[in-house]
Amino acid sequence: MRPDCFTPRGLRETKKEQTRSALSDAALALVSTHGYEATTVEAIARAAGVSVRTFHNYFPGKAAALSHLATDLVHEYGEVLRAQPDSVTCAAALRTAWGVMLDRHRENVDALRALIDALESNPDLRRYLEDHHPDAHAASIAEIARRLGIDPATSIAPRIVTEIDFTIAVNVSRALDTPEGADRDMDELLDEAFSALPLVVAAPSPDSTTTPHT
Repeated sequence: MRPDCFTPRGLRETKKEQTRSALSDAALALVSTHGYEATTVEAIARAAGVSVRTFHNYFPGKAAALSHLATDLVHEYGEVLRAQPDSVTCAAALRTAWGVMLDRHRENVDALRALIDALESNPDLRRYLEDHHPDAHAASIAEIARRLGIDPATSIAPRIVTEIDFTIAVNVSRALDTPEGADRDMDELLDEAFSALPLVVAAPSPDSTTTPHT
């Protein structure tokens, strides 16, 4: 076997990123099938075709493996949200952004649902994401603050709306598995859920110097 030190750096880095992605993808596939708690590091390593020792060369645990994907998801959503026109309300921009995400990942919608659900439901995964990727939600929070005309440095409202936004996505995902939502598609459920968002996205106080997009 050719020693790794003899492999050109570019190829070595590419191989490492491929292994990292394979481990994250395996973690998500297992969580999609068995749930977060039942998924083990041993099972992830086996599914990715590597040893547990190799797994730990990349990630300290399953939360870290999933956070690699979760961070990408959150950043992608932030970019999509920023691309929405200022002419629409904040609630409409949030709804449209999730629609774009759904269209992009429609072929892997079950994996997308599993990742969103795992991110929302598991304290250790959320804690890992907050501790190691504290800026993951920064783009979404900043964009929501801008649309609402609120300074995020002095108000917690943009952060709360960001949490509500992701909670809506989680509950829509879960609704697909209920008798009430089994015969409906995700687009329809997103429309219904986000139609209620303006009721909880209040306009800023009258002394705000910017115009909110509520």
